[in-house]
Amino acid sequence: MRTLTIHLGSYQGHMGLSLRGDCATAADANHLDKALNQLLDSHPTQVWVDCQQLHSLTWLGQRALLKADTRLRAAGTTLHWCGLATSMLAQLAASGLNSMLNLLPADGFRGPRFLLPTLASDAPAQLAW
Repeated sequence: MRTLTIHLGSYQGHMGLSLRGDCATAADANHLDKALNQLLDSHPTQVWVDCQQLHSLTWLGQRALLKADTRLRAAGTTLHWCGLATSMLAQLAASGLNSMLNLLPADGFRGPRFLLPTLASDAPAQLAW
């Protein structure tokens, strides 16, 4: 199991998070909740969540996503969940959560670009000796 790591940031009014690892335990759900509380302090209208490196999502993780989405929506903030793996999209469809969350493909992410994972083709060339 990979530890849930959350990177958050803002740039020119765009707020975002990047979720990496597993969202599988109550501790992971609490970690996500605390990160979103930090974002709420700035009263954003939109938050972009990069999920490309989110590896697994248990029912606890699904509940955390729904709780976060519901809480931020009540505060006037729209969450955009971007780049979830096909297997996780199928899990969300099976539970009915797909119709409750704003799910977008990875290229729909409009948050701070520095939060996105670096692709090998984007990385600076390295010399091998």
